[in-house]
Amino acid sequence: MKSTAKFIFCSLLISTMTYAADPATPATPATPATPASSAASPTEQIATLNTTIQNQLKALQAQQQQQIATLNSQLQTQLKQIQTELQTQIQTANTQTQNQMKQIQTTLQQQIAQVQGQIKH
Repeated sequence: MKSTAKFIFCSLLISTMTYAADPATPATPATPATPASSAASPTEQIATLNTTIQNQLKALQAQQQQQIATLNSQLQTQLKQIQTELQTQIQTANTQTQNQMKQIQTTLQQQIAQVQGQIKH
C-alpha cells in the first residue's frame, strides 16, 4: 500500500513540475499509470514511472522547440525591420552628404570666380 501511495505521489509531483516549467503553455500531463493491482512490483512501478517521466520530457522538449522556433521567427522579423531602417538612414545620410558636397562645390566655384575676377582687375 505504501509503495502505491508513493507511486501516485511521485506521478502527481512530476505532473506538477511539468506544469510549473512554463505556466503560460503547460505541457499535457501524462496520465499516471494505475497499477494493474495494488500488488504491483516495485520494478513494474519504476518502469511505469520511467515511462511517465520520458513522456513528460518529450512533451517538454516539443514545447521548448516550438518556443525556440517562435523566438527565432520573431528575431528574424526584428532583424529585417532593423535592416530596412538602417538602409533608409544610410540612404538619407548619403543624399544629405551629396547635397552638402554640391553646395560646397558651388560655393568654392563662386569664390574661385571672385578671386580670378579680382586678379584680372
